[in-house]
This record gives sequence, structure tokens and C-alpha cells, in this order.
Amino acid sequence: MGSRFGWCYELLSLNLLRQSLTEVAPPKPQFTEFNLPDLAGKIYVVTGATNGVGRELAKILYLRNAIVYVGSRSDARFYQTAVYIKTNAPSDCTGELRLLKMDLSDLPTVKNVAEKLLSEVKRIDTIWYNAGVMGHPTLNTTVQGFELHWGTNVVGHFLLNKLLTPLLAESARSASVKGSVRAIWVASDATLFAPSQGINWEDVNFSKGALQMTKYAQSKAAAVILAYELSKREADSGLVSLSLNPGHLITGMQENRPKWLQKLGNLVSYHPKYGAYTEIFAAFAELNPELQSGGYVIPWGRFGSPRGDIVDGYTNKGTGTRLWDLLDAQIVGQA
Repeated sequence: MGSRFGWCYELLSLNLLRQSLTEVAPPKPQFTEFNLPDLAGKIYVVTGATNGVGRELAKILYLRNAIVYVGSRSDARFYQTAVYIKTNAPSDCTGELRLLKMDLSDLPTVKNVAEKLLSEVKRIDTIWYNAGVMGHPTLNTTVQGFELHWGTNVVGHFLLNKLLTPLLAESARSASVKGSVRAIWVASDATLFAPSQGINWEDVNFSKGALQMTKYAQSKAAAVILAYELSKREADSGLVSLSLNPGHLITGMQENRPKWLQKLGNLVSYHPKYGAYTEIFAAFAELNPELQSGGYVIPWGRFGSPRGDIVDGYTNKGTGTRLWDLLDAQIVGQA
């Protein structure tokens, strides 16, 4: 089926339809902050941690005494986030918040922040590639000229992952608990609306135009594919790589939609803390690394499956390698 309508067939799948309904209206979360141990001494990285899900995730980690690197585009947003997280924190909390100042839509800032991080820490326990854009009222491209969703959500995170994977892999090899070091790629059930196999291979930048949802959906399908591909490439190191749909949430991601659409969406959306529950499940729930690395987590902490043709692409048709090679070419001179 053509790339524009590849998702239509999948909507007819009864199993996918059942799962999709539970992603819109998930059961009560069973894995929350109360399931986490003391995280003192652990080091975590969260991109896009100054708003929405990322901020709630950073707060949970901080209150469990972790060292949290907060990805932010500005000092001001980082300090506002720190005030939000630390307000009403218990006096005996030993967590730390550290600024990672970068703009995923400008690759040199990503390289600089990776170098800064590598100079400061000797391990990373988990990283969440959480930041993302969904539509923009004025910007269409990144600084390097990529379509905005592709350049920010995909290329920026790919570069960061490329630079940090050696340390993540070494952290996984030396971890006392096998499978505890993880790379988490935040996707979305918007992948239902991505092109066939997830990617518009002939024109990832949609130079001839496309709906904003299609561009966003492609970027989130790429996260699913990259999570699986990284799991294959790092199977020997023990680094676990997962993707997830955090859920339908009330966050800043919707601020560029018309007001009437925001209000309509809020009727079936939840507080971003619930999305953080999905993200901590992906990072901390017990799993079998050999069988479940590369998997896909759905709200509020359950294993599910992406769209069938996307799965078929990366398991049988080499789309993971194809995407990895394409992105390697796009970051030439940055890694």
C-alpha cells in the first residue's frame, strides 16, 4: 500500500485497535515513584526536562536522591524548573539537578553538551530521549536546514546518542544488575499516522509538503526504529534500549494547536505525571534484556507493539540499518 495510506490497513487490525483504545484510556498505573528504590549516586539524563513529562520525570528522580542532568535550551528555563522541582521537597533530599544547555535543533550545541557531560561523569545509568517538537507557528527547519520535526526529534537525539553510547555501553557492562542501564526513546501513538514502514524514505524532509501530523508521526516512528536498532548494536554490552508512547497528556506540546483543538484534546488527556510513570516503568521495571530490549512500552507502564508494518520493517526488511546509515550521513562533521 502507498506510503501515504500505509497506516489505514493497520487500523483494521483488531489487536492494534484494542491496544490503541487502552493507550487512549489506560488502566490505573501499577508502577509509580513508590516502586523506585533510593537512587542516591545514580546519574540520569533527561532531554526536554523543563516542561511536561520530562519535568515530572526529573522531579521523581530528584526526590529519590538521584543526580539528574536536565536538558534545557536556556538557563532561565532550567532555574524555573529547579524551583518547581525543589519546592516542598523534604529537607533530607540529597538529589542534584544539573544543567545540560543545548538546542536539539542546532547540532553543534548537542555536540558541545555531550562533550561537557563526558568530561563530568564516569557513568550514565539511564538516558531518556524525551524532548520533542510538534508543530511550530513560525519555524519550518532547524539551524542545519532539516525539516523541524526530523532535525529536532530525530537527528538531534541520534547525534546525542551516538556521542554518549560508548559511555552508556561501558556503564552497562559494569552495572551490578544486568539490564539496568537503559536508553529510552520517547515516541507516540501518532506513529499510527506515519508513512509506510514509518519513514518517507525518498524525502524525509517532506520538501514537497505534508501535514504537520505526518511529519511529527514520522519523527516518532524513527524513535521506535532507532530504539530497536540500538538494542541490536549493543546486545553484547547489555545496554537496554526501549521506545515508548508516554500517553495522551496535557503538556506544552499542544500549545501550537488551535485553542478549540487544545480544549478538545484535553478531554481525553492526563496530567503529565502519568507520562512520567510510563517513562520510569521503561527505565526501572524488571525485564529480560535478551527478549525485551528493543521493545515498546505503552501507558502507564505495559509492553505493547508498534504498528505492524513498522515492526516488519525493522525486523525483516532492514529499516533500522537503513535509518541508522541515513542519519550517520546527516551528522557528518558533528560526531
